[in-house]
Amino acid sequence: MMNEVPTPEAMHEMVRPLDDLDRKVLGGLVALWMAQPDKIRDKEWTSECFVHVATVAHGFDENGGATSEDVEVIRKFAEARMPDVLRVGFALFVRVASDLQEREGGFSFENAQECVRVYLEPQPPN
Repeated sequence: MMNEVPTPEAMHEMVRPLDDLDRKVLGGLVALWMAQPDKIRDKEWTSECFVHVATVAHGFDENGGATSEDVEVIRKFAEARMPDVLRVGFALFVRVASDLQEREGGFSFENAQECVRVYLEPQPPN
């Protein structure tokens, strides 16, 4: 996990190099972590969530089941992208938690999702 909360600017810099697919997976993962924050340190659960969210993001769940080719695409995607997406995801989770703590009058799951969306929106380079 993280030792310090990244600044909003640092968070945008971490997200900037991610492509649309990475961002979809990242958003899905963070939503799952927000729904069950006690499981964020469970590596097996997080890996399963990554595969599930990646399958949905690739559109492989729409026809009722993944083919062996689909499974191979997800396996290769997870092998190549999971470390970076998880690294940014953990940072985003911590950043959003910090942002929400600063809100007046509490916050909702919808507030958290909106906060995540702001960080996931493409930003122009500095």
